[in-house]
Amino acid sequence: MTPASRELGVQFADESIGKPLTDEHHSDLVARLAALPRTNQFRAVTLTSDLDPRRLLADPVASGVSASYERPDRGLALVGVGVARRIEVPEGRGPAAVREDVRHLFETPVEGDAPGLRPRLLGGFRFNPAAEVREPWGAFGAGWLVLPRVLLVLDGESAGAILAPGEDPAFAAQVVQSAFAGGGTPSSGPLHVERPMNRALWLSSVATIATQVREGAYEKAVLASQQLLRGDGPIAIGAALDRLRQNYPACHVFTMTADGYTFLGASPELLVRLSDGQVEALGLAGSLRRGETPEEDERLGEQLMTSAKDRIEHETVVRAIRERLAPATEELHAPNAPRLRKLRNIQHLSTEISGRVRPGVDALDLVQRLHPTPAVCGWPTAIARDVIATHEEFDRGWYAGPVGWVDGTGDGEFAVALRSAVVQDDHAWLFAGNGIMGDSEPELELAEVRLKYRPLVEALGSVEDTPGR
Repeated sequence: MTPASRELGVQFADESIGKPLTDEHHSDLVARLAALPRTNQFRAVTLTSDLDPRRLLADPVASGVSASYERPDRGLALVGVGVARRIEVPEGRGPAAVREDVRHLFETPVEGDAPGLRPRLLGGFRFNPAAEVREPWGAFGAGWLVLPRVLLVLDGESAGAILAPGEDPAFAAQVVQSAFAGGGTPSSGPLHVERPMNRALWLSSVATIATQVREGAYEKAVLASQQLLRGDGPIAIGAALDRLRQNYPACHVFTMTADGYTFLGASPELLVRLSDGQVEALGLAGSLRRGETPEEDERLGEQLMTSAKDRIEHETVVRAIRERLAPATEELHAPNAPRLRKLRNIQHLSTEISGRVRPGVDALDLVQRLHPTPAVCGWPTAIARDVIATHEEFDRGWYAGPVGWVDGTGDGEFAVALRSAVVQDDHAWLFAGNGIMGDSEPELELAEVRLKYRPLVEALGSVEDTPGR
């Protein structure tokens, strides 16, 4: 640890992070940033486009990263360091409970040489705020939005930093220096399955839920599973994020860190995006593996598009999203038929929904309205939640909950936290789930949930045992 980082209370992941800069231009920029006076306003500072804040994610815990959110295919990376303020959701409440706190926080003006940069809060929320909090979710609670001490922003070809009101510019300079000087990302050794998903319970639960759906008790329930992996040493989060960016560039890549636990993932599913009054949501339900050859992949895609089970499941999700958005919008549009969304190892039925919101509607209001969608809970929601509580023997926590950001205008973007895991030192808790319908077959659903584990298993490292056995 350098003297400056020690004084500022930040530990960096390796010796190359936090070391003095050799690039004269970067050194001058860091020196100018450190020399700025403190201010009680937000301060936005333009930085050079070669700043890569993702270098701080080599070890989020050691680097003091509180939260990050990326869209790799759009060149967007938001990396928050430290906690200036954390707005916590009261127990048993949802995202809309903190709307006023967020609004008041952003009443502070922004000054600086980067008027296009805007402060943002990053965070997420539990899948079910009323459920009992259990391992590994104790540090995450019902949800929170964090104002970082320093937010580094990479957006296409522009980069900058936003300092929280009252923040010491010397701390921001140290963070920026670390982002410029960051070195390589360590890799993990082999992982072992310490506690596999409960295969027998999964098969039994799928059969029971399918029977109840056929009998008309409800339309759908989403059954999730959990497994625990262990490494021979600390699991390299940075290496996992590198693989997720490379393999799933169109996904929402995120980290949320609290008390040494990091929730990370690469979600294919947008919950909602609000920008200048325009709202976008995504219906994503119905899945099948990718083919080994272009011909097989095309055949499997056609099979998914014509599957009655998957089309019904997908239409349930789209219908629910439209019904929930309708009271908050002046216009709403959705195509009549889904498209295929093809990822590295899996393809989904996908429908983009868009519209114009009514005055006074903000991103947190929309998150409250939409979460949970039938894609991650089931339908009707209240019954599906009871089914989940009956059959799942673990705490979903923030898995399948909303994660993302919101700004002072009420705009924001939240993804559904899928393809995700919690990492703490040498342990990783992985989560995956499937929508169960009346014609679901237990063994086929087991194969699909194993497929959904694969992105995080591959990202975290080689697994010597068979996950989900």
